[in-house]
Amino acid sequence: MTNTSNTSHEQDGAPVTVTRRTFIGAAAAFSGVAFTPLVAALDSEPPAEQLRTEEIKKEKIRRAMLAGPSSVTADATVAEMDHQGNLMVLRPGKNEWVCVPGDQNIIGSADMAIDPIAMIWWKDLFARKPKPSNPSPGLTYMLNGATQRSFTDPFDTTSPPIPIGPHWMILWPFDPKAAGLSTVMRDAGTMVMFAGTPYQHLHICGSPWEGNEYRPGDRGIWTMRYERP
Repeated sequence: MTNTSNTSHEQDGAPVTVTRRTFIGAAAAFSGVAFTPLVAALDSEPPAEQLRTEEIKKEKIRRAMLAGPSSVTADATVAEMDHQGNLMVLRPGKNEWVCVPGDQNIIGSADMAIDPIAMIWWKDLFARKPKPSNPSPGLTYMLNGATQRSFTDPFDTTSPPIPIGPHWMILWPFDPKAAGLSTVMRDAGTMVMFAGTPYQHLHICGSPWEGNEYRPGDRGIWTMRYERP
């Protein structure tokens, strides 16, 4: 979008005032991702089509904002992302996160909330680079779940789709043996996805906000369950 009203965020503990135009430009420069405003596409459509496009846009924004915790997504930029890592902004944001609505009709096109370091990882994956170039761990949330072709090969495009529940990821090369973690997709717990490849990373099922917060005076309740061998 081309809205230039002022927003603010914190940098090194001190508030810094920026414009939305400045934020989008800075985010693009940091992650190496191209941002394209949606307004240009809307201007060329007749009124009825504009209304339909606007309703679709609202639904995409709504779904994208469910991909991560509200503390992250409330002020995130919402944008569609193609497989070159280019972004078409649906709603400018005030923080450094980007929420992507994905496409439920396309296997591997999941709704995501992505931080700037993770954006580098995703762009490298889309470009099929031999290994990711992010300099530190990145975070990605997929709290709407996903479908993908493989949990062992990051470039698999032909295997049958695998349904995956809500999860979040730390995009950094965790060693499953050293960490004592599984390398097989699961519906709860934690595993290392794409193990043995440069794109291996920590895959944590569920939401980090599940469960109850402790308050002084709370008592612990221990539970167990049986499982068939």
